Amino acid sequence: MNTRKRLTLIAIVAMFAILVNISKGTNDSIQTTSIVAGYGNEVFEIGSIIYASDFSDRANWVIQIEASENLPSEERISHSGGVLDLYMPAIGCTAWLNKKLTGAITIVYQVRCPIETINGTSIQARDINNFWHCSDPFEFDALLRTSETHYKGNFSSYHEMHGYYASAGGGGRVGNQTTRFRRYPRRAGGENIPHVALNDKDANQAYLITPGIWHTIQLVAYDGLVQYLMDGRVVYEIRYGDDINVESEKSGKKSTTVKSYRRETFPAYTSGYFGIRMVASHHQYRDLKIYRLNPK
Repeated sequence: MNTRKRLTLIAIVAMFAILVNISKGTNDSIQTTSIVAGYGNEVFEIGSIIYASDFSDRANWVIQIEASENLPSEERISHSGGVLDLYMPAIGCTAWLNKKLTGAITIVYQVRCPIETINGTSIQARDINNFWHCSDPFEFDALLRTSETHYKGNFSSYHEMHGYYASAGGGGRVGNQTTRFRRYPRRAGGENIPHVALNDKDANQAYLITPGIWHTIQLVAYDGLVQYLMDGRVVYEIRYGDDINVESEKSGKKSTTVKSYRRETFPAYTSGYFGIRMVASHHQYRDLKIYRLNPK
């Protein structure tokens, strides 16, 4: 083989390796970008960036950590090299961006669960959870104030807020089993109430967490059109006129009915706060961008 052919073959092999790494999400040089997919193709396009962060702006984040009386307090929060590192063994944590977001937006960032710290119990690859366009139903900004009765880091303390929620890798004692979308509130006045709850991607490996891999999460709120994307694929999306599952719970028993997603029953959330959430895991976050969405 002559030198030119050898160099060409080497270049092709190198390019193939790069493409394989990109497809697996292992290339650390990847920059987070937003895409238009699914229902979005018909109605909007990506506009200008309205907020960007490497998560080093700690003053812009409100972090609510679940109290744990019976477990050792070993949580760690750090930032280095453009990566926010949250290590939360056996407990829950929610981090809110303290910037009120309004109008049609898409939020995109990258997250991974480092494989080195997974122990199968207090640290699992699990619960990449997201809240967006969220607010307190009585005092809009109260969501950012940690208290003993509300917004205290444990999951159920957020059930009465308004907003959208999506997750990958949820579950009970063993995580990374479910992938879900909900429209909050789930409770009102201390009682469970019917709410939009989509879960047909549960147990589908294509929508769960791969330890050690950078996953790209994208969230969309465009009037009544709401989307949750992971690694460039639409996981869940709803728009007015769709048939959607509504979950109810009474006396500990859950039931689901199919209803039409209509504005008069489910008004669109058009402003609120963005939050990331985890439990019993170690997450690393990077390259957050929030874009305005413009009509086509």
